[in-house]
Amino acid sequence: MATTGKRRKYVILIATVAVAALAVAGLSRLSGREKAASGSDAATFTVSRGDLVMSVTESGTIKARNAVEVESGVEGDATIISLVPEGSTITQQDVADGKILVELDASELRDDINQQKITFNSAEADYTEAKESLTIQKNQNDSDVQQGLLNVKFARMDLQKYLGADVADVLIEQYKTTGKVPTLTTLIADPNALGGASQQKLREMRSDIDLAKEEYDRASDDLVWTEKLYKKDYVSKSELESDELKVTRLKVNWERSQTSQDLFLKYDFPKEVEKLFSDYLEAERELERIYARTRSKLSQAEARLGSMQARYELNKERLERIQSQIDACVMRATEPGLVIYASNSGRRWSRSRTNIEVGEEVYERQLIMTITNAEEMDVDVKVHETNVDKVQKGQPVRIVIDAQPDKVFDGSVQKIAPLPEPTSFWGGNPDLKVYTTDVSLEGADPSIRPGMNAQVEIVIAELMDVLVIPIQCVANRGGQKVCYLSSSGEPEERVIKTGAFNDRFVEVLEGLEEGQQVLLNPPRVTLSRSEEAALKRSNGRKKGSGPGAGEKKPADTGKPASGGMSEQFKKMDKNGDGKISISEEMPEQMRPHVKSLDTNQDGFLDQQEMNAAAKKMAPPAGGKPGQKSSKPQGPRP
Repeated sequence: MATTGKRRKYVILIATVAVAALAVAGLSRLSGREKAASGSDAATFTVSRGDLVMSVTESGTIKARNAVEVESGVEGDATIISLVPEGSTITQQDVADGKILVELDASELRDDINQQKITFNSAEADYTEAKESLTIQKNQNDSDVQQGLLNVKFARMDLQKYLGADVADVLIEQYKTTGKVPTLTTLIADPNALGGASQQKLREMRSDIDLAKEEYDRASDDLVWTEKLYKKDYVSKSELESDELKVTRLKVNWERSQTSQDLFLKYDFPKEVEKLFSDYLEAERELERIYARTRSKLSQAEARLGSMQARYELNKERLERIQSQIDACVMRATEPGLVIYASNSGRRWSRSRTNIEVGEEVYERQLIMTITNAEEMDVDVKVHETNVDKVQKGQPVRIVIDAQPDKVFDGSVQKIAPLPEPTSFWGGNPDLKVYTTDVSLEGADPSIRPGMNAQVEIVIAELMDVLVIPIQCVANRGGQKVCYLSSSGEPEERVIKTGAFNDRFVEVLEGLEEGQQVLLNPPRVTLSRSEEAALKRSNGRKKGSGPGAGEKKPADTGKPASGGMSEQFKKMDKNGDGKISISEEMPEQMRPHVKSLDTNQDGFLDQQEMNAAAKKMAPPAGGKPGQKSSKPQGPRP
């Protein structure tokens, strides 16, 4: 049986007091006489060989190893409308058939899903329209951009056609470089540099001027000869007048041709060049506007598509969630096993039991039942912090179930929690630290059910065929382990060396032989009068004096209260550093019991901590250690 709660703390406190009293009081310096019963009257034990088992025994609770938990998956509260009976056995065929374990009311959810389907269909139509609109807008943008590019191309070709490709490209490059429309004076100043239609037009005008001048010059020469012939009466006056009129007409034609060229170079040519160049620039600007419009319209179409898609997906998700909630109202068997209803509401702060039955409401994620496999069971053990370092994964375990005390089941340690279990919310002991440990239970049968109590013995170590004696046979004398051999006369003190031990027996390494008789109760140490007076003086007290008898109690300064304690402290302080290492300088058997004296938790006991322990264990006036005083006491440490 495991010692837990107040009983455990009481046993540990008594053991600590006893060990600390021996360590602090300096009894090793006393060599008093011993009063003991004769060997024939005292109880003895025969030293023998046997198996020594070191173990930790704790209480535990049976639990399913791989229990399938059936929880409510419906948001909010839902009402149970059908339920498989508790204690039913789910078979593999039930799992294959999808047997219904729990069914919750889904009438409101069905109403919600009908309304949601209408909303979803509308959102789906808007989403489809937005996708088609985006496709149409992309095609329209491509057409607009292509038309804009063609307009720019045709405007450039018109400019090149009128001025020539080289001249037009130069003008366009100058505009792109400077950002300003170039002047056309250079083109007019050097008409030969022109090309295209303007050059052809200029050539035609120059040809007309040259032809008109040639005709005028020829008519003028003819007129000169006609005048000469008229003076000699070779031609008539009418012929002369006809030649004069012809000269006048041809001169007018020549002058008109010159005027036409001048008008072309001064007005028509600059005007046409400006118009064509402006058309090209406007086509370029329109192309930029087309690009901007297409980007804007495309962004609007994409934004609308994104909005419609988000609305569609949101309504689709809501529809699927409602459908999943409807599906969650029916919980089917997934694993074979025994049906066990949940015992409470599952909330840590709730202490009331929630009945799992038809008509009751359950909330989301509330545990409704578990499906447990009777062939796979574990034991949930709470190991005290003083023993958790001894427990390791894989250690063998012996289990006795309270419902079947005549059977012993085997098992092994499977898992140890890295942190202690949280303190219980309802009146738990905050000083009690336990670690949850999972232990396997082998050979389980259907009669073993989850929730049963069990006693678990974890085997820490097992020594075979060693020399053992009861642990109460061993006494501490002067910092050494001793026992007393039974003889016909006075008991014989024998110094021994001990090894491993459990709560009943201790291993003897040296000092005893098999078959010897040792006293079960070592004799009590008594002092002579002179030794008793010396001990009182070393403790700073005189016979008949002390605190409360006209003498002030000395303050705890951290210094030894007596020479005996100082000598004992020095003896245990092997390296002379002024403190005792619990793990190195303290005897192994005393280490678990003196850890509580290490108040600052540094792994050492200094003189001040030793004195504080001695002060706490000092008996009340006229009493014995551990005896309650009749005076009001403060809170127990």
